[in-house]
Formats: sequence, structure tokens, C-alpha cells
Amino acid sequence: MKKNLLKLGLAATMICSFITPATVLAAEPFQLTILHLNDHHSHLESQTVDLSLNYDDTLEGEKVRLQLGGMSYISSLINENKNDHTLYLQSGELNGTLYYSLYQGEADIKVLNALQPDVYMVGNHEFDEGDQHLADLYDMAAFPILSGNIKPTEKSPLYGKLDKPYMIKDVKGEKIAIIGVVKIEKTKESSLVSEDVDFINEIEFIKSTVEEVQEQNINKIIVLSHLGYDFDQVLAAETKDIDLIIGGDTHNLLDSSGEMRALGLPVSGEYPTVVKNAEGKDTYIVQAWEYAKVMGKIDLTFDEQGDIISAAGNPIAPVGGPYQVNIDNKWVDADESALDKIKRTIAASHVLVEGSTDPVVEGIINPYREAIEAQMKSVIGSVQDTLSNDRVPKPFIDVKDANGSFAAQVVADSFLYSIPHADLAIQNAGGVRESFLQGEITMADAYTMLPFSNTVTTLKVTGQEIIDVLDEAIRYSQGITQSTGAFPYASHLRYDVYLNASDDVKSVYNVEVKDRETGVWSPIDMDKTYVVVTNSFTALGKDGYVTFEKAIERDPSVKEETHLQYAVPLVELFTKHLNGGELVKPNADSYSIKSVKDWPTEKSQIIETPAIDTSDKSEPVKTYTVVKGDTLFRIAKKTLQDGTRWKQIYELNKDTIKNPNFIYLGQKIVLP
Repeated sequence: MKKNLLKLGLAATMICSFITPATVLAAEPFQLTILHLNDHHSHLESQTVDLSLNYDDTLEGEKVRLQLGGMSYISSLINENKNDHTLYLQSGELNGTLYYSLYQGEADIKVLNALQPDVYMVGNHEFDEGDQHLADLYDMAAFPILSGNIKPTEKSPLYGKLDKPYMIKDVKGEKIAIIGVVKIEKTKESSLVSEDVDFINEIEFIKSTVEEVQEQNINKIIVLSHLGYDFDQVLAAETKDIDLIIGGDTHNLLDSSGEMRALGLPVSGEYPTVVKNAEGKDTYIVQAWEYAKVMGKIDLTFDEQGDIISAAGNPIAPVGGPYQVNIDNKWVDADESALDKIKRTIAASHVLVEGSTDPVVEGIINPYREAIEAQMKSVIGSVQDTLSNDRVPKPFIDVKDANGSFAAQVVADSFLYSIPHADLAIQNAGGVRESFLQGEITMADAYTMLPFSNTVTTLKVTGQEIIDVLDEAIRYSQGITQSTGAFPYASHLRYDVYLNASDDVKSVYNVEVKDRETGVWSPIDMDKTYVVVTNSFTALGKDGYVTFEKAIERDPSVKEETHLQYAVPLVELFTKHLNGGELVKPNADSYSIKSVKDWPTEKSQIIETPAIDTSDKSEPVKTYTVVKGDTLFRIAKKTLQDGTRWKQIYELNKDTIKNPNFIYLGQKIVLP
């Protein structure tokens, strides 16, 4: 036996003597660091936030007000962390602040040109101004932009531009495939992409593209996704050979350290999130929150076969002064002692760093910043109490507990003021991007709240069509797309709401309309034609407002374009219509949501019930009762320990589940 081992050892020595140094290096583990950003939405500046820093041992739960994120800080982070083993990847999107409203993406692209992403994948909001505008921005970009599963036809101005489904990057002699993908339904329904742009099914596209890059002997594959966190997990589970998914769209803050949650930030999953793929191997998923508040950083180690053998990292949040503390319920600059403790706490953190500005990026932003400040700093009114912009209201019965987007309600009110002949107004919550904060409101605030290039539009529709569109919008806000911004708020229209209503029940009931002349509320007349004012986006049937689109298709004359820019009515609300320019909270009589209930209100449980069987040997059937937040994927993962088995559940329940993306609270589902 020893002789055989000796012979094997000698043979191995002889073989090794013929291996070149390059071959030895190729067999060693390969290190790769990915820096990533998503959903910056034109937030070029740092944002003021309050973090639970707990910097003083003599106090408990103390917060610090500081500046978080921004493209200047992010650029410095990239420069500090990037080396020849690093890639910087970015998943859209543009649009969301005055920098986009006034400059239509020009400032964003110039900043991104300075950041130099190795690869950028567009999101749905890149299409907010249509194909031509995205084509113009594409021409301005000095960095690679992926098309993913987006396929412009020859009729689109994007044809021949947005034509890279994936890219191959060479890192220290190792080839890395980066494949883009965007959510089809949301892109079609929540932007102005034209019919001249086609799309390929997300999962089928990824499967075929993975095979294509593998044929080029590439075994390290990254997906740069704009599908959303839940969809990314489905993608990971139903495919194979994907190593890492860099996510976007749903603005998830992921962290495994516990520090982000301790800071009071809304952590929604692990960094990285690990999902077993179709072969039972690990696929890693990361995402970096929103608005350039953090940069994600993940360190990967690959073996010779291209499998990840270690993956570790976390989001990094760059912060800066002025640092303020709360004393006697007032925010004041931290004194020298407190400032020293704050900075030491930041230095000891795994997720916080003191940000440093990038002079190049500052030089790009400054001219835009100065022009905006000069134009938009004028005060137009005041807000008595902060009015929230919580998109989907939580259940309540008593009107004193009313919640939701009071901000969207105010925007709807402003629309109605601007169109004297309209009967009512409807506004989608996602079309409003900020809350109304207590204090003075400026022209800039108004445009920041309503940053899109929408216009004010009127439609003549029946009472039945109004109920139908409210129902559609509420359901769309709760589907797999997670388009919470679709939730409708209204002026001179109010209704009770069921969340997660079954298919045979309307999401709204007890719908009433307020007469503009008498101020009297009365039940909506199903057959009467009402003049509804809304924004041009929802008028097109976007965000799930399909009945509006159908009404225009039936008779184009029902639509009238006012050509009023989106934010003009809001500005005029403060300058012309409010008493002293002061905005107060909508009262109980005028708020559009009268009550919110879950449908029905049953608790989650897995129960055993007798099977319907004519034989004497019937076996118990497992059922599950749907709870808030459930999807078929989550139910399969929870009950069967395998999210990919959601299709089995769907097949078993096709008689009661008409659409796998829509299940309702309290619904009983048979399990395999």
C-alpha cells in the first residue's frame, strides 16, 4: 500500500513540475468585490436623517440629526474601495427630485459619467419621458448601459442604442458575465414606454442568456436586476448557475450585522440573502436601499469551477455634518464633547463612515444647485402639521385613526381647485414623492413633491367606471409588482376600503361624491357621467388605472388635456386658494378614506380538514389561510420549505385562484 502511495506521490510531483505558474494561479481562488447602487431617483444631494447613534453611555436611545448619502459621498466611497479586483454596478432609476424635473436627467447623466459604472441597467422610470428622451440620455452617457430583456423595434428611437442584453467584463484575466433584466409589467404600466418596445419574459430571458454566456466558457454570472426583492428570490429559485443578483426597484435595505436596524433604519432582509437555486446551490441576492443613501459592498471568493465559496459584505452609509442633537425638544449643533463621541461611534461602526466630498462631482452638481436655489427658494405658504405620504393606509374604523397619504389627498384637492368644471379628482399616491413637512413650503418643495413631467388631464366617465378604476388601483397596489404607489386618494370623493378583497368583492364600497356647489355628500350615481381630473399618467391607464384607458379607447373625446404642468395646481393652491397660504390637515368630512378593513379578518393557520372523497380511506387535506404579505412563493417557502413549489400550490387551487399574482387575506389554499 505504501509503495502505491509513494508511486502516486512521485507521479504527482512529476506532473506538478510541468505545470506553468499561470496554471497554478488559475487554480487559486478568485477574489472579486462588487460595489453597487440602485434607485437613486435623481437624489444627487445628501439627505437629512435622524439616526439612533447611542453615542453617550449616560443616555439611552439618543438620536443624532446628520446628512446621509448623496452622489458626492458615494463617488468618494467608490474611489476609496475600487481596485483591479472590483466592479461598480448600478441598477436604475432616474427621476424623483428637482434635478430631474428641471433638467430632465442631464445632471444625473453627467454625475454618472463621473462615477463611471462598469455597467448600468435601466429601470422602469428611465422611460418616464418616453422612448426618445431615453435615447437622448443614452447618447449623453459615457458608461455601458444594458438593455436586458428590453427589445426596441425598428420604429423606436431606442433601436440600435439599447441593444446590449449582457456584458462580459474582464477582471484580472477572469471573465464575468453581467446580465440585465427589468420588470415587464411595471415598466409597461408605470412609465411611458411606447408600443414600439418589446419585452422578453424575465425568467425565460435569464435562462436563455445564462446558457448563451456559458457557451463562451464563462462560469461567473451576475444578474443586474430591476425586478424587486421578492421577484429576485423567485428568479434565483427557478434558475441555475447565477452566482449573484444585484437587485433594485423595491428599495430594500438589507443588512446582516444588526447595526442598520439598531440605527432605526428599515431593514427588510439579510445581506446577502441566500436562496437555493433549481439545483440546490446557493444564489446570493443584495440590494442597496434607495436615493443614494448607501452603497452596497460584497466580497466574493470563487473556486476554480466558478462557484462562490464565500460571500460577505454590507451596505455602507456615508454620513456628515452638521451633527445635531436634541436638547429640550430642539435640534442644536453638537458641542465639542458630544461631537467627539459621535465621531468615535461612527468610526467604530461596520456600516457607517464619515463621508468625504468628491470635488469632481461637486463641480458638476454646483451649477445646477445654484440655479435651482435661485429659482426655487421663494416661500409660497406654510403647513400647519406634517401630512404623511404613507402610500397604502393601515386598517382603521374610527375616522380619528385615519392614516395613509394625506399628501396625495392635498394634491387631489389642488387639481380640483385648478379645474372649476370638474366634479372630483383622483391622485395615485406614488405620484407624490414627499410628505408635507410642518413649516414653510417653498416653490422647490412643491416641485420636489411632484417631480414628474405629467400634466393635468380631465376625463368624462361614469360612476360605475370610477368605482371600477378605484378597485383596479387598490388591487394593483397589492399585487406581486408591489406598486404601492397605485393606491388612489381623491378630492370630493370618499369611500370605505377592503384590503386584499376577493375577486368577487369590490375593494371600495359606500362610495360618495360631494357636490361642489352645495357641499352635500350623496351616494355615487352609477349611470351618471362625472368629470374627473387626474394626472396624465393615470389617465393613460398606467399604475393599474385600466378603466381610464378603456374609456378613452371607447371614445377619445372623453379626455381633455389642460396642458397645466403637474406642480402648477399645487403652487396655486398655496398662493391663491388657501387662507393665508396655510395648509391644514384634511378634516374627517373631506378625507377620501372613510375606513380600511382587511378582507376577511382571519388569522393564519394550517389546519387538517376531511378530504372530499367517496372512498372509505380518505386522507386529511392540509390547507393554509392567507395572511397579510403572503404570495404563493412565500407560502410555499413557509409551509413546504421550498418557494419554487408555488406552482404546485397554484395547480392545486386553480378553481379558486384565477391569477397566481392575486390572493386575498383569509383565502383558504390547499397544500400539496
